[in-house]
Amino acid sequence: MLSDGLLCEGHVWKYLFPALAPEYDILHWNYPGHGRSDDPAPWADLSVERLADDAAAVIGNAGVGPCVILGHSLGVQVALETWHRHREIVRGLVLVCGSPGRIVEDFHESAILEVLVPVFDVLTRFLPRHTTRIWKGLPARWLTRVTMRTKEVNRRLIRAADIGEYLGRMTRVELRIGLKILENAGRHDASPYLPEVDVPTLVIAGEQDRFTPPKRSAYMASRIPGAELLMTKGGTHSLPIEMPELVNMRIRRFLDRLKDSGSSTTP
Repeated sequence: MLSDGLLCEGHVWKYLFPALAPEYDILHWNYPGHGRSDDPAPWADLSVERLADDAAAVIGNAGVGPCVILGHSLGVQVALETWHRHREIVRGLVLVCGSPGRIVEDFHESAILEVLVPVFDVLTRFLPRHTTRIWKGLPARWLTRVTMRTKEVNRRLIRAADIGEYLGRMTRVELRIGLKILENAGRHDASPYLPEVDVPTLVIAGEQDRFTPPKRSAYMASRIPGAELLMTKGGTHSLPIEMPELVNMRIRRFLDRLKDSGSSTTP
């Protein structure tokens, strides 16, 4: 089961799908207001706990047994919380470019989001039409050019078309929804129960990830019993579409070994 990052529709998994589809059944779902999911009501619960319950409901409705949950960015928190609340449906975890919690504090290892999120939240509440028009009107080509010139992605590895596709889809999500999920994710923290995780776990990170610092991934791997860690040199937050061959190979090896073992406990 694939759980996305915030404002994502699954684009980060575009190279993983064909790598796994011949042998594995894949579930991909969208958070409220993302992709093909309906927009939630203004008062809806968009906590990480609720997203984890939604993930469990998707697995249940699909009628499948225990799943390996792959999470990217925000999806790492959702994957961990799904295990925490619904352990019987989780067989393993693959945690990619993420943090166990409090991602607002982790961003660029500064407090900038702690300041900006409340400001943008006030703007969306009191100037909804203006903020929506600006957000929806952000030109994907301009965003792509700017992003490719920053250190947020490794421009030597990533294709401009790939990052452009993601940025073009990002603004489809209502800004108020993204901010509410981000605010809730900033309060959520799975760190206290990491030592309790009793399923095979693979942690993948990029040494140059500025969104969720790699030290947070290393921390997760050190706290989860038996967890494996792949730290990639040169990888950023967009690692699955920067180094798809390496990431896919490592995930495939993890899944194959888990399948062959027939065990749901940490090897």
